[in-house]
Amino acid sequence: MNKSSAIGKFYYFFPQAVALVGVRKNVMPAAWHTPISAEPPLYGILISPKRYTFELLQKEDGFTINFLEHTYAALMAKTGSTSGRDINKCNEFSIKTVPAEKVNGPILSDSYAAYECEKYAVAEHGDHFLFVGKIVMLHYREEITTEDRLIDTQKVRSLLYFGKDRYVTIDPHSLCIFERK
Repeated sequence: MNKSSAIGKFYYFFPQAVALVGVRKNVMPAAWHTPISAEPPLYGILISPKRYTFELLQKEDGFTINFLEHTYAALMAKTGSTSGRDINKCNEFSIKTVPAEKVNGPILSDSYAAYECEKYAVAEHGDHFLFVGKIVMLHYREEITTEDRLIDTQKVRSLLYFGKDRYVTIDPHSLCIFERK
């Protein structure tokens, strides 16, 4: 195995889910996001201060997280290569949205699931800031879930980011389920 202490940009943790973060009428793809707590329900996004979304997050009390299927990879790439400072991405790319109910951000009509998050905490970590939101509203298409509210792998092809504008999805036949004892 090769090794190096010259870290630079590192892509070895990909693939991972990518989502569109919404603030006001702006959207930005983020691969650096994560659940943080179940009680209270907290979700975190890591945003660079260079991004327009960062400016908006500093001014607003909340944001949305929108999960799209693999067929939206081109949209994710387009929204990631443009800035909301310069264009209205929702208009430019014909993204259908509805306003969130509890925060100032868009819910994408084509999302299979979305979270509305009220700002809970903000902390600087290296060259990014972690914005933690408390999930106050969950939006999801009921037809994509199983009886126990898990995403049905036969109905959703999740969009996974593989670094440098490369996207993949899952093979539902590769799912391994282990019984708990």
